[in-house]
Amino acid sequence: MPIQHARHVNLRAVLTQLQREGLAGYEEQAQHLGTISGPQLAAMDQGAPIEASFAAQVEWALHRRRGWMDELHGDDPLEA
Repeated sequence: MPIQHARHVNLRAVLTQLQREGLAGYEEQAQHLGTISGPQLAAMDQGAPIEASFAAQVEWALHRRRGWMDELHGDDPLEA
């Protein structure tokens, strides 16, 4: 499913960004993103489906536009 693929790629990029900013581990990252637990975040990072409601929460928490999680961003300057 293309949307799930994009969400997983973007989640991995988000988690890498959060780690660079000092939020290490799924518990801290989940707390920052809100609405889920560390184990739920770990499951999604390892391939579990990412629901639209969580994708929207990530977009809100990181000040990204609606639908950002559903698209690939290879040329996005925010990803550099």
